[in-house]
Amino acid sequence: MRSTFKKAGLALLAPSLVAASPLAKMAKRDASDYTDNAVCSADALMKYYQTDNTGLWGKDLWWQSANFMTSLATLTSLNSDYLSEHGDVFANTFDTATGYGNYANFLDNFYDDEGWWGNAWLDVYDVTGNQTYLQAAIIIYQDIINGLGTPCGGIWWSKDQTYVSAISNGLYIELAAGIAARVGQDQVSDYLPNAQQAWDWFFSVGLIGSDNMVSDGVDKDNNCAPTGSKFTYNQGVILGAAAELYKATGNQTILEQAAVLANASSAAGSAITDSNGILHDGCDESDNCDSTAAMFKGPYIRGLAKLQLAYPHDNWKDFITTNAQSIWNNDLDFEQSDSGSSCSLGQDWAGPYDTSTAITQGAALDALNAALAVTQ
Repeated sequence: MRSTFKKAGLALLAPSLVAASPLAKMAKRDASDYTDNAVCSADALMKYYQTDNTGLWGKDLWWQSANFMTSLATLTSLNSDYLSEHGDVFANTFDTATGYGNYANFLDNFYDDEGWWGNAWLDVYDVTGNQTYLQAAIIIYQDIINGLGTPCGGIWWSKDQTYVSAISNGLYIELAAGIAARVGQDQVSDYLPNAQQAWDWFFSVGLIGSDNMVSDGVDKDNNCAPTGSKFTYNQGVILGAAAELYKATGNQTILEQAAVLANASSAAGSAITDSNGILHDGCDESDNCDSTAAMFKGPYIRGLAKLQLAYPHDNWKDFITTNAQSIWNNDLDFEQSDSGSSCSLGQDWAGPYDTSTAITQGAALDALNAALAVTQ
């Protein structure tokens, strides 16, 4: 069944799609007040909604908008008041966003794009209980499994079958396990065996190095040797996948495997952190991340938070809150006026603040959401 939100342009949208929330006017910023900080930051993200492409957060931000959907769903799961403020965004995006690129059912040429959207709709299903969104995730999954059968095993990155990437496979595991954890017992076998098989493949194919960091992919033309950089999101999505697979199986070993990766990546001075334990990709230091790389840190910290909630560790909690507070203290442009407060978040979480975009805003919101989730 389709949702019944009326298709409309920005000028005709319900007021809650663009209005600030009641918490948007803040007395004074406090780096540890994660609720107010996340809400103010989410309001700033919503200023980008519908400005260029219907149902998206900006021009050509297709898979990034799936991440923003997850960020908003996460916040509404932590703060129910926010659902009444912006909950209609879920239905509006579902009904209208596929018009961008004619991507019926949120399907396109890239299996990682589809994975982002599939997992986003699972998150929206969790906060709304609307079966439409669960069914959307299932339709996406059914398309993704057509990408099985690479020379190295696993899922292809794209339908052009040119590359075997960690990100498409991590998202596939998370989606398959997530669906298995949400459908009836009579349907679990349609998803869970694939999730478990993909998990075992991920840990055996060579993606994970001796430093317990995940490479970007494997080279199908070079004996499936690991290749590419060690981006933040590749380290984090597999952690979220572990939490979903544990939810579906109850298998503690999965959490223990993921913990090794989480400890390696979150340690101060790792390949993706600075000496103070602040998360970064290489392009952050030169402030030249493009619209792809600038998003990466959000999925990392989101995945770590999911693992933390399933398998609590003090060092992961400290890492998450340290990064959230660094954003607020060092990478925030805070303005207050009679109309409310504006919380703009930049690219480099260690600071200093340079500029804010929908992408930097969404990625940093993930950190604030994560801190709120692990401290509640």
